[in-house]
Amino acid sequence: MPNRIRRVYKAGENIFSEGERQDIAFIIEEGEVEIWTTINGEKSILNQLHGGALFGELALVDRQPRSASATAITDTILTVVTQQQVDERLSDSDPILRMVLFVVMRHFRSEVERSRARYGPYAREVSSASAVDFSQRKIDEAIQLIRTEAELKAAMENNEFHLLYQPIHELKTQKIAGLEALIRWKSPARGEIMPAAFMPLAETTSLIIPIGNWVIDAGLRDYLLFRETCNADVTLSFNLARRQMENQAFLPFLSEQVANRGIPAANIKLEMLERNLFQSDTVNSWIQECVARGFSILLDDFGTGYSSLQYLQEYKPAALKIDRSFVKGLGVRQESERICKAVVELAHALGIGVIAEGVETLQQARMLADMGCQQAQGYFFSPPLPAQAIAQRLS
Repeated sequence: MPNRIRRVYKAGENIFSEGERQDIAFIIEEGEVEIWTTINGEKSILNQLHGGALFGELALVDRQPRSASATAITDTILTVVTQQQVDERLSDSDPILRMVLFVVMRHFRSEVERSRARYGPYAREVSSASAVDFSQRKIDEAIQLIRTEAELKAAMENNEFHLLYQPIHELKTQKIAGLEALIRWKSPARGEIMPAAFMPLAETTSLIIPIGNWVIDAGLRDYLLFRETCNADVTLSFNLARRQMENQAFLPFLSEQVANRGIPAANIKLEMLERNLFQSDTVNSWIQECVARGFSILLDDFGTGYSSLQYLQEYKPAALKIDRSFVKGLGVRQESERICKAVVELAHALGIGVIAEGVETLQQARMLADMGCQQAQGYFFSPPLPAQAIAQRLS
């Protein structure tokens, strides 16, 4: 297999040496590995590892030099674990688990340094200050996240959340075709807080379930206002996190809320990130159940995730949402124009809709319309607005 995925070592061959800086760890598939260090000029064996064992992982977490050496005892096959793999898992993990991990790592590094200091002039001096500083930063970040999590729980209890709605316009007629529900948090201590500051945390914990349910309930209540006072037949879109998709109670809850209010399921759109198609084992059955219940799927931030064309045939979303990073370049970079045009043509070929996000100028709107893009949203049309302002605009 490629060297970046697996590596083969002959018996007696060095895998890595103490003091080296490397951004990979290893899992033993076949063979045996010896972990050792040098004390007072002599080799001291720390451990002998067999198939299935993981080693070299400490450097991936605190990014410090190797604290020991590794040598293949027999012919050995190793699977490589990369820095990127670890970073992705750490960023998605619960903040409390992250804090515990870095506390343990800092303690382990400190013990290693204290042990080396006992062996006199031959002990290699490794600066542990940067390791401690790095770990402390991560611990501080985790502590701040834990505090924010506590504030989020209090915000739920104290009704500190509210919704804004950004209109989605038909590019040909300029009429409002739909609304995207966007959560906001007004903290008594910190003022108005944008979703980017708290939703990633909520999505990595169980908090996303009650917060997501609150968004559904509040959004549907406002939707009745739009229908009854304005006689407006628009769609309403909700953004979903992966944990909501994996929660078996979510779709029954949504169906019940929609049915109790007499809202057609076809008017409710569920926005999911493109990468979530690949990060959940249940996504196929989940999308099938959505369709069976009458809800439509929108693929958000299209083009920024994995962009496999196979799943577009398999899942057949109702629409693709062109990411604002591509729209921003219209009229500025030819590459952005080519990408937007390619997405529109791809959607047309598959018989699905296209919505452009982040439209801020008349030029962008006109270019998208000329490409055949049906709908768009952004500050050129309207910023996110409270329910009453939306009702007035619909009227």
